[in-house]
Amino acid sequence: MQTDHQPRQLRHYLSGTAADRWLLLLILLLIAGSWAWIRHQVSAGPPTVYIYHEHQLLAMYPLPDNDQPIHYRAHGHLGISDIMISRHGVRMLHSPCSSQRCVLSGEHIRAGDMIACVPNHILVSIRGNRRQQLDAIAE
Repeated sequence: MQTDHQPRQLRHYLSGTAADRWLLLLILLLIAGSWAWIRHQVSAGPPTVYIYHEHQLLAMYPLPDNDQPIHYRAHGHLGISDIMISRHGVRMLHSPCSSQRCVLSGEHIRAGDMIACVPNHILVSIRGNRRQQLDAIAE
């Protein structure tokens, strides 16, 4: 008996007027459009590393094209976090936190990637997109 009762309840919750369905469709389209816009904003421009302490921007570096890495020492709540930025990506070399999850997360290179040292209040994010180099066949 409960089996017949459950599908009727589900149909009751899914039923609605045409206005309800249009409103739901509009909300879903707005969510999808917002997601696409955010992804576009994060991946626009050359790849750049942003380093924050809480809400304050400490430094901003483009990913280098050469083999010379950039070392940045970010001062946080617990001490100094050592960040290395190279053409291969960005990684946390050392942090004074006890868990070391930020250090163990490894190297990050894609737009939208983040390294967070929560106890030290340090956030490293990558924005922008590395341009794909074309070969003779793709050109």
